[in-house]
Amino acid sequence: VYFEKILKGSEVTLWIRNIQMGLFSIAIALVTAMVQDSARISQKGFFVGYSPIVLTVITVQAVGGLIVAVVVKYADNVLKVFASSFSILLSCLISALAFDFRPNRSFLVGASLVLLSTVMYSKPSKRPPRDVLPLVQHGTRKSSLVM
Repeated sequence: VYFEKILKGSEVTLWIRNIQMGLFSIAIALVTAMVQDSARISQKGFFVGYSPIVLTVITVQAVGGLIVAVVVKYADNVLKVFASSFSILLSCLISALAFDFRPNRSFLVGASLVLLSTVMYSKPSKRPPRDVLPLVQHGTRKSSLVM
């Protein structure tokens, strides 16, 4: 919710806000890398061990972060959660077809709850909207009748 407030209530563009938030994670990651692997980094370079698969994962994560920021900026947090849930279910389906993945009972219960909540949230309300009619006006104070 705070992330949504920061993105929607700011005069700064979405891209500048992403850079501002990303700088902190870059600083933390660099400090962590230097503390844990400074000898290896100084001998072989920072990008030692980066394969095409690693670069693909980094790219997918970066693009995913940008997509989340755009969705939260122009939609809302609830939509982001439902999109994430749907992507989990889609990934499960693709994994089942491509890699012979067999989900267990708890996964199936969770996936069913996600689908049910998505359907319930997107289902329109059957109640007609409530109209508020002015009833009596006393000086500066108004009373109203809710139907």
